[in-house]
Amino acid sequence: MAGVAPTRPRLVPPEEPGLEPPDSLDAGTTTARIQEDLLKSLVESADYVDERTPLPARSGGALYLATPEAIREAFLHAWEGLSHSLGLGIPPEAALADLRDLVLYDIPDGTRSTLTVPAAHDVDTDAGMYCLSLVHTLASLGARTSVVLTHTAYNRERGPRDTKRFLQILAEGIEPFRTYARRHGVGIRIHGLTPGYELETAFRNAFPPAKDGRFDAHFLLDYEEEWFLTEAGRATLEALPEIDVVVRHTKLQVSGGWIPIRMRRSSYVYSQNGTLHSNWSFPEYAALVAVGYLSKLLHRGEALSKTYVSIDEIKERFKERELNLGQRVVRLSPKPRKLFLLGSPVGLVQVYA
Repeated sequence: MAGVAPTRPRLVPPEEPGLEPPDSLDAGTTTARIQEDLLKSLVESADYVDERTPLPARSGGALYLATPEAIREAFLHAWEGLSHSLGLGIPPEAALADLRDLVLYDIPDGTRSTLTVPAAHDVDTDAGMYCLSLVHTLASLGARTSVVLTHTAYNRERGPRDTKRFLQILAEGIEPFRTYARRHGVGIRIHGLTPGYELETAFRNAFPPAKDGRFDAHFLLDYEEEWFLTEAGRATLEALPEIDVVVRHTKLQVSGGWIPIRMRRSSYVYSQNGTLHSNWSFPEYAALVAVGYLSKLLHRGEALSKTYVSIDEIKERFKERELNLGQRVVRLSPKPRKLFLLGSPVGLVQVYA
């Protein structure tokens, strides 16, 4: 046909032995991986807010969280203050790396204990968002799993009105958790969904059996210690991780939430602050984790495996704890809004954050 140029073979330079051509498949694989990482980053960033905002904001029912970078920076700052004040000599970066193996068990107590809910906020949503923000904080800091007690079977003893109220709080949290888990690769593991549980269908539809994610969040529904007297309860016990630190809010005791076997070596932290999300900023969440790690560190090697190096160590502990009534106070902020209390082998530690 006229006007059509003849097809000519393209000259290809000879390949040198041991050299890959520049258009090899490796380059495409690298590009695809970069694009995948970018897409993942963009999807996750839908939940993030400017780190300079003092409190994470809520818009149109969506929750905006601090970026992982801002949370890690807040943790490093908190740990630097703790390590310096207590003479631990552990660099912040080393503490951050060790969080990978921290398992924190949180027992919230917010809607009946906190009166600081802004008028524009829904108290039911606010309570659930505390749990979501705590999961986000731990995942951002590199931890791999956690446990949260949502409510116990004993809560029902207050009557049908209160039962309806805490079920409403749980229902409000289903969609935000489902969306967050899908975007961030977090496994939501629900324990206590027995036949007849009012929200059983909603939870099963929202959270099918989770595959291993970069973070696994265990939630206990309708919890009671009697679970573990049954065969099914023993299976649940096996699914839970061994707990390093228990955090209890507004009450200075662990009741209605004790987990046998899994808490044999755990330490205890008292947080004198109700668990509504609007009552916490992201540096305070980071400080809570820092204090939890401090508690684990101070009690490492104590429970069920204590050995004393020398008689001098025994004498020193006795002196500090029982003669000097040892107590340390650490202030991480000039105007603190949070107070944590934890024990140590030589006395109490109070942390204001």
